[in-house]
Amino acid sequence: MLKCSECQRDLPEKEALVNKTEDGGQRIICPECFQKLTGVDYKTFAFRKENAKQTFWAVLFCLAATGYAFMEKGVEWGIGGIVLTILVYLFSSKVK
Repeated sequence: MLKCSECQRDLPEKEALVNKTEDGGQRIICPECFQKLTGVDYKTFAFRKENAKQTFWAVLFCLAATGYAFMEKGVEWGIGGIVLTILVYLFSSKVK
């Protein structure tokens, strides 16, 4: 059992969240205190973090495909690749 450093509530290890303070130290907080401190519940935070990782890899793949299209197919395909890369970035970052 761990104790939340904000509300002093006992919580199991599965629910405990490790939070970094401004001075670089670590503290253990519960999901309710996380929501009070950040204004976002932890599930939403984790979903957004995972979405950001997937967006990064999708855009990187699109840029590589665009570079290949420029070299192998010509300028028209390269411009199309740039447009598609921008659309992937815009639509994947707008997920609510």
